[in-house]
Amino acid sequence: MNTGLVFGLDLGIGSCGWAALRLSGEEEGAVLGMGTRTFDVPETAKTRTPTNQLRRQHRGMRRVLNRRRQRMNDVRDLFQRAGLLPEAHKHALAVPGSDPWTLRHQGLDRPLVGWELAVALGHIAKHRGFQSNSKRDRGRNTPDDTSKMLGAIEETRSRLARWRSVAEMAAHDPEFSSRKRNRDGDYSRSLLRRDLVDEVRVLFQAQRRLGNTLATPALEEDFIGTAFFQRPLQDSEDKVGPCPFEAGERRTARHAPSFELFRLLSRLAALRVREGKAERPLTPAEVGMAVADFGSSRSLSFKRLRTLLELPASAGFDGVPVAEETKRDVVARSGEATPGAYVWRTKVLGETGWASLWHTPSTLDRLSEIITFREDMDRIASGIAELDLPPLIHDTILDAVKDGQFASFKGAGHISAKACRAMAPHLVQGMVYSAAAAAAGYTHTDRAEGDLDDIANPIARKAVTEALKQVRALVEEYGRPEYIHVELAREVGKSAEERDQISRGIEKRNNAKEKLRERFREDTGREPHGDDMLRYELWLEQGTFCVYSNQPIPLTALISGDNAIQVDHILPWSRFGDDSFVNKTLCYAKANQDKKGRTPHEWLVRDLRDDARWETLRRAVEGAKGMKGVKKRNYLLKDAEAVEQKFRTRNLSDTRYASRVLLHLLKQAYGQRGRDTILARPGPLTDRLRRAWGVQALKKRLDDGTRLDDDRHHALDALIVAATSQSALQRLTRAFQDAEVRGDHRDFYGFPPPWPGFIEEAKNHYTRIVVSRAERHRARGEAHGATIRQVVEEEEGAVVYERRAVADLTLKDLERLKDPERNGAIVEALRAWIDAGKPVDAPPRSPKGDMLGKVRLRTKKNVDVPVRGGAADRGEIARLDVFRKLNRRDAWEYYLVPVYPHQIFGPEGDAGPPMRAILANKDEGVWPIMDPAAGYEFLWSLNPFSWVEIEKADGTFIDGYYRSVDRSVAAIAVSPHQSKLAMTRGIGVKSLTTFRKFAVDRLGRRFEVTREVRTWRGGACT
Repeated sequence: MNTGLVFGLDLGIGSCGWAALRLSGEEEGAVLGMGTRTFDVPETAKTRTPTNQLRRQHRGMRRVLNRRRQRMNDVRDLFQRAGLLPEAHKHALAVPGSDPWTLRHQGLDRPLVGWELAVALGHIAKHRGFQSNSKRDRGRNTPDDTSKMLGAIEETRSRLARWRSVAEMAAHDPEFSSRKRNRDGDYSRSLLRRDLVDEVRVLFQAQRRLGNTLATPALEEDFIGTAFFQRPLQDSEDKVGPCPFEAGERRTARHAPSFELFRLLSRLAALRVREGKAERPLTPAEVGMAVADFGSSRSLSFKRLRTLLELPASAGFDGVPVAEETKRDVVARSGEATPGAYVWRTKVLGETGWASLWHTPSTLDRLSEIITFREDMDRIASGIAELDLPPLIHDTILDAVKDGQFASFKGAGHISAKACRAMAPHLVQGMVYSAAAAAAGYTHTDRAEGDLDDIANPIARKAVTEALKQVRALVEEYGRPEYIHVELAREVGKSAEERDQISRGIEKRNNAKEKLRERFREDTGREPHGDDMLRYELWLEQGTFCVYSNQPIPLTALISGDNAIQVDHILPWSRFGDDSFVNKTLCYAKANQDKKGRTPHEWLVRDLRDDARWETLRRAVEGAKGMKGVKKRNYLLKDAEAVEQKFRTRNLSDTRYASRVLLHLLKQAYGQRGRDTILARPGPLTDRLRRAWGVQALKKRLDDGTRLDDDRHHALDALIVAATSQSALQRLTRAFQDAEVRGDHRDFYGFPPPWPGFIEEAKNHYTRIVVSRAERHRARGEAHGATIRQVVEEEEGAVVYERRAVADLTLKDLERLKDPERNGAIVEALRAWIDAGKPVDAPPRSPKGDMLGKVRLRTKKNVDVPVRGGAADRGEIARLDVFRKLNRRDAWEYYLVPVYPHQIFGPEGDAGPPMRAILANKDEGVWPIMDPAAGYEFLWSLNPFSWVEIEKADGTFIDGYYRSVDRSVAAIAVSPHQSKLAMTRGIGVKSLTTFRKFAVDRLGRRFEVTREVRTWRGGACT
């Protein structure tokens, strides 16, 4: 271990800033190095969809197609064995001139020959109807598309009741005369699978009645078993995490009654009833009154709780204005308190059944876990059967599952049902959560440490993995550190939807700030500066009054700048560590001096014993409509000594799960027994110190103060994280304590940097940073485009056709319609429809009367990637192989050979790597072949984010990361190291004076790559 060596990490979803410091004394130190490493975020750039989700979707689609193909193979094999078909090849059921719908219908009244019965049954097997084994496809939480489909199915079933089979309905019901199958977004032709099973049985019965010896009962059962088989859904029971309190127990379902009761009791234990000036907790009897109502409704509002407790009108709940009692839930900030218990008690079991099972809550909890964590209906049924319930209750629960009553049951709580049940008796007696945990034999701060594989979010897992690799690189360079400080961006661990919500929140906040700035200009007649906007926003939030003194604050006093009006931390920063907006108030300097380092309650009630003044403050706070609930809590906090350490720990450290896993893994590798040397720092704290120490200016433009697009700022953040040592926090705390004791104005500005010369060192190192970017060596992404277009061999060669929705057609497009001579009537129908303005209520129709949805148009596309008889677009270039050759003047000329994923993975690459180099503005067929015998020699491969140095013939020098190639003109694009957005495009390579490649390590150091061995599919090639 190197004493005084400190590493700092600023970890984001696609970057890791790092810094290494040597702290040799209270105010002595040195910056050893700093930099930024960026890496690919495992999600798509446009939609921010996790790549593992896309892989899962594509894998699932391939699995569906493979299973469908195998199912039809098995069906044809069955027909061949039964004597219906002579052969079982893939086109055996495609009999020219046959209509499957007609054969299915006629089979009810006349015997079918072998191939006719095979075609009819094969048609049913291919279009086998809808069936879902998922409990989530029922009830009020059914997905919209599924809900629409189920509604359409029920309407179709009501029609089907009048006919012997689906085929007969399709043949004779006017509703099906124009169309028998669904179209995009239209589910009106949806069929239930069991209705098709019924049709199969009716068809076989009719054939046997008509004397068809081929329609045997054995064939009937074999066909149904083959054509309608469906695999069960996967359960998630084995993926639920462990309970931090009970060894061997997993976390219970979020809607398990014991967990919902635990949440309710925890909240009731912390609740205080205010009667006059006195406040008291709920008595055990009152808690029992509330619990007796448990499960009778989805939510428990404060108004309902008031009714249950029979509180007089003069009493109230601390921190809850009477006007808000109706809409605020006792447990949930948003949502419902006891939705699971409500379903069990009110919707499923009824009072009698609930009473019988509530005496054994472990049974109800296990039932909730089975229903929550199992997806397949058969697996749910088997789990319920294992509990040996009374027959009536067993059947009632199973019917409720099938009817979708439990569709909302999803997600896990943070502890096991056993732990909930162990703590519940102590919570009923009025103990708070920590005391109840201790009474049950637990330590409430215990948390499962977790491992890298426990991080479910792939983006967070990638970030943590990169942080571990970065620390290893720093250890190799600087040695084993004494301390490691880590800050995780708040986006780490968030889903794309959550990060989008954060972005929208930031945008909304920026818009609100701009409106506030404009209002400030109107009110004051000048531009804001310094902390004007903070003071002005607090002033408006407080209704232009000082909350401490209940005195109005004139606007002139607010902007005078004489320090008569100050910003104070409601809960003292030295004790609570909270510098956020919700812990700030605007007050008179005299009130601030009187309050000092105390909470409002300690100041007014504990020390001054001024109950009247406290009551005035309480009413003002509870009546402030624009003030957030958390801020109201800070004003009215009473048991400060009991919670201040918890608040300070939370505000001065990062307790998110991904952060805990990273710290745990770092402690395993670099921690020291008996010492807390691996520490997390929260973003708000380092942000304040960055501003206080004058480093923030490096992130902004000098001219207009806007933020630079420069990834080096992650290194600056890491530097502040590293410098935020325990001694620095102690100095900051002492400074705030001294100011609080004196009653002086206090904030972070003016707090001295870690050591003299710190800012100059930071600037010097900042200018020398080379941002390191992970080179993409793997062929990522799709091998080809998802759309497969039709290819037709015509006189001039292969022609590619694409499908186009008629709603998107123009008159010009009609010239490209496939087979215009044969489809002349369709062309005219489309022309008339387009001329009429594309009326939605009068869609174009074919000569047969069918509504036209899409048509095929001729394109100028080449057959880029042959796929199943069609053509798809190429994927993105995986790498660029660079060759060179001496020209007649003995100067090197450079050539670029693009390599695509479909060439690497597909049959096209079986013969070896591509050898044709791009020739500007020419078809690929005439590109030159890089034949070594002709003097071409391979240099190296360029991957996205390979470092290149280029000198043009005119002397222009460009260096940075290779990003892409324009194959139409044989030119590459390069971005500077500090920004991925800035890009120099159109760099032609053939006549470059110099063209060099470099490898960049994790610390930003460059090493030239003079030559590489060309590889193909894992082996060397020539």
